[in-house]
Amino acid sequence: MYNKNCFDFLRFFFAANILLAHLCELSQSKSLGFLSNFSDAAIGVKGFFVISGFLVAKSYVSTLSLKQYFIKRAKRIIPAYVVVLLFAVLILAFFSSYSLSAYFTDINVYQYLGWNSIFLNFMHPCLPGLFENNLLCAVNGSLWTLKVEEGFYIILPLIFYAINKFKKPSIILISLYFFSLLYWFIMEDYFGKPLLAKQLPGYLVYFVTGIFLFLNFELVLHNKSKLLIVSVLLLIISNFLHFQINVFYPATFGLIVIIVAYTLPFLNNFGKYGDFTYGLYIYHFPIIQLFRQYDLFEKYNPILMAFLVILITLFFAVFSWFVIEKRFLDRYKKPAINAN
Repeated sequence: MYNKNCFDFLRFFFAANILLAHLCELSQSKSLGFLSNFSDAAIGVKGFFVISGFLVAKSYVSTLSLKQYFIKRAKRIIPAYVVVLLFAVLILAFFSSYSLSAYFTDINVYQYLGWNSIFLNFMHPCLPGLFENNLLCAVNGSLWTLKVEEGFYIILPLIFYAINKFKKPSIILISLYFFSLLYWFIMEDYFGKPLLAKQLPGYLVYFVTGIFLFLNFELVLHNKSKLLIVSVLLLIISNFLHFQINVFYPATFGLIVIIVAYTLPFLNNFGKYGDFTYGLYIYHFPIIQLFRQYDLFEKYNPILMAFLVILITLFFAVFSWFVIEKRFLDRYKKPAINAN
């Protein structure tokens, strides 16, 4: 029952949504402004975190040990992440305004590599001589979510420890839900720090929504039509009322995502040729930045350039999956042949 879903499609959809939103923003092309009408990076990130909460909780309860759980999580994130960091430092050196000798002797290169290797991308987001005249100098602004994701992986065993100890999963998860909302409200609306608001635990509300829906999956599945209607109505009502803090949004949004995952059977085999979502997510930003650095959206047809960005990103996503990611995932490894 759990395996018959279209999570592969939804992850790809959310990654593509983020790519289009960044194309609209980073290209600074008026001709691509229409992309903002149907793409929103924040919605894509929220969708990822709901799905992550659901699937990582499922993985955790089916994993035999805590060590194995962390190894599985590390295998999914770290190999491709290390490659994209090295790609940025080595390949983008040839596009820097610095000479190669000046570039590789600049301490900023190693500060970028050091801070980003421990997921603290905000500490040093830029490389010397790159994207200095772009909207942002950041090499890969998408990577900030990965430290939040890693934080979720660490917190999840603690959440399940509390659930098993106190036997009150709903109270624990609902408390975390409201704590996360309160943190977001205080940081964004009271202190005016939106960048801090979206860090952990700001997005924890979406992750715990995914966990809650996993733990109540049978109830959700048996009542999915009613829950879907109620969720959509609540989203519409809350959108018109413009609540200062919308307590319903994460829960209703999460419900819609999980219900849709088990309602579109014709998309259940979307990922049969590979899961290109992660590669799509981690490679698109520097590619857009390169196009913007050389004013390609202004010199040539911006729609054509946008398609070219998408094609190049897909190439790297496919490469990342088959050459790097797939090799580290246990479920894709061929079983050893018994020679006896």
